[in-house]
Amino acid sequence: MIDISNIFERVILQLPGLTPQYTTHPLFPDMVTSAIVAAMIAIGLNYGMAMLRRKTTNIEKMKTVMKETGEWRKKYTEAIKKRDKELIEELKKKQSQMNKMSLELQQQQMKPMMLYMIPSFMLWIFVFPSIFGQVVALSPITFPYLTCSEENVKLDNPTQIKDNPKSSEIKTGPCKIPGQMFLWGWFLLVSFAFSGIIAKVTNTNIPTF
Repeated sequence: MIDISNIFERVILQLPGLTPQYTTHPLFPDMVTSAIVAAMIAIGLNYGMAMLRRKTTNIEKMKTVMKETGEWRKKYTEAIKKRDKELIEELKKKQSQMNKMSLELQQQQMKPMMLYMIPSFMLWIFVFPSIFGQVVALSPITFPYLTCSEENVKLDNPTQIKDNPKSSEIKTGPCKIPGQMFLWGWFLLVSFAFSGIIAKVTNTNIPTF
């Protein structure tokens, strides 16, 4: 299985100046406060993204385009299954138009994403790590890559520390107990949990193909 987190860390975060500097003395030292504050920020950023989408895209037009392309794709698939050559040829005449509409739709969706990405990336690199540190919440369930595993705890708390606690050569990590959630993992989880609600509240909910 490909470890996406390791690839991201090796390729992106090794670039000069892009490695987050996680503080060892977070502004919110207890997990309850840090989890609440981080969740509020994640919800705020999600809301900001939704409002940016409303300002930069025509939501109603996007819904219409997605409906039309979805119906065309459904008819085309059914025609192929039924081997209806006449209907297939008729639908093929609209294929270039549907592809053009889909491309325009993708460009519309990319506008707010590009405007949001740069400032969000800067916050992730220079602000959030210095405020929250590397772990911000405690989960009763462990999620791969999102929370500290037992292996993470062992690696971050080597047994040599007991024999020589003041040694500067022994490096420790943020994971103290299994289930501690990484900063980015908590933001990701909260964003997924509230994205649908925020989309409905701001009327920026876009149906999928």
